[in-house]
Amino acid sequence: MTIFGRDENIRELRQRLEEAEETLRAIRSGEVDALVVDGANGEQIFTLHGADHPYRTLIEAMQQGAMSLSDEGTVLYCNRCLAEMIKMPHEKVIGTAAIDLLPQSQRPAFEILLRKGRTGKSQAELEFKTISGASLPVLVSLAPLPLEGVKALCMVVTDLTEQKKHQDLQETNRRKDEFLAMLAHELRNPLAPIQNAVVILKQPELAHDDLAYAREIIERQVHQLSHLVDDLLDVSRITLGKVNLEKQTVELATLMTGSVETSRPAIDARRHRLTVSLPPKGVRVDVDPTRLIQVIGNLLTNAAKYTDEGGQIFLTTEQTSRHVFIRVRDTGIGISRELLPRVFDLFIQGDRSLARSEGGLGIGLTLVHRLVEMQGGTVEATSAGPGKGSEFVVCLPLSPAKEQPVKKESGMNPERNNTTRRGVLIVEDNKDGADTLAMLFKMMGHEVRVAYTGADGLRAAEMHFPDVVFLDIGLPGMNGYEVAQRLRALPDFNATMLIAMTGYGQDEDRQRSQDAGFDHHLVKPVDPVQLKRLMESIGPSRC
Repeated sequence: MTIFGRDENIRELRQRLEEAEETLRAIRSGEVDALVVDGANGEQIFTLHGADHPYRTLIEAMQQGAMSLSDEGTVLYCNRCLAEMIKMPHEKVIGTAAIDLLPQSQRPAFEILLRKGRTGKSQAELEFKTISGASLPVLVSLAPLPLEGVKALCMVVTDLTEQKKHQDLQETNRRKDEFLAMLAHELRNPLAPIQNAVVILKQPELAHDDLAYAREIIERQVHQLSHLVDDLLDVSRITLGKVNLEKQTVELATLMTGSVETSRPAIDARRHRLTVSLPPKGVRVDVDPTRLIQVIGNLLTNAAKYTDEGGQIFLTTEQTSRHVFIRVRDTGIGISRELLPRVFDLFIQGDRSLARSEGGLGIGLTLVHRLVEMQGGTVEATSAGPGKGSEFVVCLPLSPAKEQPVKKESGMNPERNNTTRRGVLIVEDNKDGADTLAMLFKMMGHEVRVAYTGADGLRAAEMHFPDVVFLDIGLPGMNGYEVAQRLRALPDFNATMLIAMTGYGQDEDRQRSQDAGFDHHLVKPVDPVQLKRLMESIGPSRC
C-alpha cells in the first residue's frame, strides 16, 4: 500500500503505528495494568492483568495449570503449566474463550461450572482437548477473584491422567487377583473327588457298582479340568490374535442343534425346561462351525448356571433380509444395571453364588464376544435387572452362497474297528502319565514299551523299531523336539509315526512340532478315543 501526503504527516502516522504495535506487545506480554482510551463517549479505562498484579504472580507460580477468566469466561491470563498441559502456545490461550478448550460434549457441564464459580467455589471433573485433538482428563476448580471494579475468576486445572491410569491399574489388578483366587478354587474342586475316587479304588473286594461309580467320578472331573484349561487357552489365543477360523457356509439349524447337544447336560442337571425354535431350512451363515457351536453352547450353559433350578431357557432366531439374530433368554438371576455394560469384559463376574456348584471361571462371555466379532457379528446383553432374567442376542450376516459340505478329518473313521497289533513306544518323564498311557495301549492289544528320558527313548526306538512313538516335548536333557529330529535323521524311521504330547497348544507350538518331524500334535490330557483313532490310521505294522 502506498501513502501520499506531507512528510510531517507521514512521520506522525509512522509514530502512531509504532506506538500501537508497542502497546499490543505490552498487552500480550502482560506488562501493563490498565489501558486508557479516548472514545466518543469520553475516557474509558480497561483494567488488564499486568505482570506486577499479585494474582498473576500467584497463578504463574502454581505447579498446576491455572488461568484467570473474565466474568464471561474469556482467558485473561494462563500460566505456562496450563499451556504445556494442553499443548498450545501460551499467547494463543490468552484471549480465547475457555469453553473452546473443551470438546462439545463437555461444554454444558463447563457452563454450569462457570455459573456457579461466579458466586462461590465450584469444582468438576471434565476433559480438555489438546491442540492435537486428544482428550485430557482434568479436575477444574473455579472461584471469584477479589478485584476492585473488575469481575474475574481464577480457574485451577489438575491433570488426572496419571491418577486415572493408577485407578485403572488398581481395578485391573483387583479383578486379576479375584480371578486367580477363583481359578485356584476351581482347579482344586475337581481334585478332591478324584482323590476320593482313588482311595475308593484301593479298597479290597470293591463291589462292581462302586468301581463303576469311582470311574465315572474321575472321568467327569478330568473332563471338567480339561474344560477349564481349554477356556483359559482360548482366551489367551483370542486376546493375542492367534486363533485361525476355518469358515464354511453351513445351515444355522445344524449348528444350533449341535450347541443344544453340548449344553444339554448342564441344562438337565438343574432340571430346566429348554424351548428351541430352529430357523427354517436354507438359513445359512459363513462361520467356523466349531466356534459358533461353542458360542451358542456357552450362552446356553451360562443361562443354565445363573438360573434357579426348574427355570426356563429359550433359544430362538429372527431373520431380516441380510442378518439372522440368535437369542438366548432365561428366567434367571438377571444382570444389574452397573454390571451390564461390562458383562463381556475379562475378569468381570456378577453374583457367583448360583454358579459355584457348577464351576467355571466366568470367562465364557468374553470368549463369546470375541469369537462373534471375529466372525463379523455382534453380541449384546439385556436385562431388566436382578431377578428378572437376561437375554443375549448374537447377530450374524446371512450367507448369500450355497451350502458347502463340512470338512471331515481324513484317515480317522470312528466306525472302523481295526485291531491290528502295533508296536508303541512312549517317551514321557512323568512316570504315572507314561505308565497309565502304556496300560491303555496294552488294553487295546498293542505291544508297548516305555522310556522316561529322551536318551533312553532313542535307544529303545533303535532296538525295537516301533510303529508309533509318543513323545513328550518337555523331557529333561534331550527334549522331544531333539529326539524327533534324531529319529527322522535315521533311514529306518522315515515312515514311523511320531506323535508329540504336550501341554502347549498354540499355533506356533504345533508348527514347531511339524518342523521337528512330528506327524501329530496332541495337547494333554489326551482323549483315549482320539488315541484309538490315531492307532487305526497307521499303516502296516512292523510287529
